[in-house]
Amino acid sequence: MNTSITLAAALLVAASLSLSAGTMKYPEKDPAFSFTLPDGWTTTVDKKGALDCKVNGSSKFPIFSINPLKGRTTEAAITAAMPKLAKISGESAGIENLQISDIKEMTTAKNVKFLRLNATGPTSEIEMVMSILAFAPRKDTYFVIMSSALASDKTHEQAIGEIVKSITPISGGSEE
Repeated sequence: MNTSITLAAALLVAASLSLSAGTMKYPEKDPAFSFTLPDGWTTTVDKKGALDCKVNGSSKFPIFSINPLKGRTTEAAITAAMPKLAKISGESAGIENLQISDIKEMTTAKNVKFLRLNATGPTSEIEMVMSILAFAPRKDTYFVIMSSALASDKTHEQAIGEIVKSITPISGGSEE
C-alpha cells in the first residue's frame, strides 16, 4: 500500500514538472508529429491535454499552445472554426477592436500544410498579435497552434516560424 502511494505521488510530481526543450513528440499518447523547440524553452501539458510552451518559463502566458481539434476532421470545419477561435481568444486576452485576417495556406519543406490567420488589436496597454495555425499531420487529425505576442516582437515571430518548420508527421498510430 505504501509503495502504491509513493508511486502515485512520484507520478503526480513528475507530471507537474516542465519538460525541457529539444525534440518533442505530441500528443504523448499516440504521437502524431514531432517538433523542435529552441534551447531554454519549457513545456507543460494542461488538464485538457494542450501543450503550453514558454521561453525559460519566464513569460506570464504561454508563447504558444498546441491543441488537438477534436470533432473537427475536415479542412472546411477547421476553416470555419478558426475565425471564431480567434475572436474568443482575443476577447479573453482583452484585445480591443480585434482585426482578423483572411486564412492563408502555407506548406513547409517537410510537406506539412498549414492554414493560418492573424488577429491583431490593442489591449489596454499594448498592441498584440495572435497567430492561429491549423494542420493535420495525419489524415483528418487536426491540431491548432495558438501564439500570442507583442505586435512589434519580430524575435517571437522568427522563433515560431522555426518551430513550425520543424514539425514532422509521425507515421503509424491508431488512425492509419
